[in-house]
Amino acid sequence: MNSTTDSSFESIRTSFIISGRFLAVICPLTILANVLLLVAIYKDPFKTFRTPTACFLVGLAITDLINGLVPEPMATSCYFMCYYHPCEETHCPKIFEIAGILAAITTNSSFFIVLAFTIAQYMAVAFPLKFKRFISVRKTLLCVASIWMYASFFEVLRVTGIPSEVLEKIDLHLHSTISLLFTIFTYVLLQRAFRKRMAERSSTLQTTSTVSTSPTRERGTRKQKRKPVVERNFVRLNLLLIVILLVCSQPSAISWYVYFYSDESTRNSETLFVVRVLADNTLYLKFLLDPFLFAWRLPNYRAALKKALCRNG
Repeated sequence: MNSTTDSSFESIRTSFIISGRFLAVICPLTILANVLLLVAIYKDPFKTFRTPTACFLVGLAITDLINGLVPEPMATSCYFMCYYHPCEETHCPKIFEIAGILAAITTNSSFFIVLAFTIAQYMAVAFPLKFKRFISVRKTLLCVASIWMYASFFEVLRVTGIPSEVLEKIDLHLHSTISLLFTIFTYVLLQRAFRKRMAERSSTLQTTSTVSTSPTRERGTRKQKRKPVVERNFVRLNLLLIVILLVCSQPSAISWYVYFYSDESTRNSETLFVVRVLADNTLYLKFLLDPFLFAWRLPNYRAALKKALCRNG
């Protein structure tokens, strides 16, 4: 019996040291990558990020940076402390609770910002005239601020006396599952609308090229050809943001579904605890990968970052 207990204790300690080392690596990288992203967006010599839809990406970068600055260092230090000393002998249980609340705010904000970005992309492609008339940078920033406020308010409900498990189940179903499914559904609509618009634009360009070959018309045609490239990059970036969100969030979501809807012995098993610890940490990887998606999919971002760094140098 003691051998089994010692083995379980060592498994838990191993999960702590693995998590601590993992976060110790990705935490500074998350901060650095998102700071560089925000610097490039602030400088933005090509005005790529002055559009309403791009403002959602600014909100996403700020959310990622906050996660790297606050909950990640808190969790990292406590993982190391719990490895070398039992958690009961430290303040780590309370610190873990606070870090979990802050991470839930940033994670849920990311879910809804990606959803709002996808909806905005769809509206911009499917209803361009209405989008330009009703959607502005100011309204987009207000939407991002509202998402942050909602995510914070949801976590504040923990102090109102509502059972913690009830809130955690609502969080799991509404934020980690339903919002992601709705984001995927919206992206499918976006892809259909984008393909339809590209087909219409291609037909228009062919007609224009056969009707007139004047220099002015040719410059306008070249400008029309460049615009779809930018839109295509944003649409593909949108897809990659959803994929990263799906890959990084669902291991944690699945482990929590198992925890909530399994029998008592499974819920209290050390194996499930270890799985949950490791799966929860995959969420932090998402905050690191987001800015690299920007650098990969947006040539103007790479150029803006290079220009900003050269100017500062």
